Amino acid sequence: MSKNINVYYDPNCRLCYNAVSFAKKNDKYNSLTFLPNDLLKDKNLDIKNTVIVKDGNKHLKKSEAVILMLDKINFKKTSFFIKIFPSFIRNLVYDFIARYRYNIFGKIK
Repeated sequence: MSKNINVYYDPNCRLCYNAVSFAKKNDKYNSLTFLPNDLLKDKNLDIKNTVIVKDGNKHLKKSEAVILMLDKINFKKTSFFIKIFPSFIRNLVYDFIARYRYNIFGKIK
């Protein structure tokens, strides 16, 4: 894994914004760089309802991206707990939250 990891997120999403703020506070080694998802150069990736982590040439999406971010901000126990579940279940939960995030958490104007 490369030293600096780019995290692309939805800047209009209140949940995403709060998660990014939390991660920035806990990223003691400044290993994560947060960028709005419209700056993502790779147009082949679906950026509408997902967080994307770009680590060199490797792209992680959905729950895998969340797990990597949790590891980077030293929330290893939480990361381990999430990894207990198979990726298809983790991604179903992720997709549900992503789909209804504006309805549940609101939108930043």
